[in-house]
Amino acid sequence: MSMSELNDWIFSRKGSVERDILKDGREQHVRLRARDKEEMHILDELCMKRWKKAEQEGKIRYVNERVWYYEFD
Repeated sequence: MSMSELNDWIFSRKGSVERDILKDGREQHVRLRARDKEEMHILDELCMKRWKKAEQEGKIRYVNERVWYYEFD
């Protein structure tokens, strides 16, 4: 087997191997159904409150209009 054949073989299996690795290493259950509108609304509200709290605590710095820095704990 030549090196190019080996590379072709590896490249042909790369996608399925990566999917298997991600699937096996995942501890959380993969969500299959879409969220309902009420759940999405509640999650959006929680996210916005968390963002505003981080702003008030000074964990977010706006570098310019499109770039900001978020300090994770």
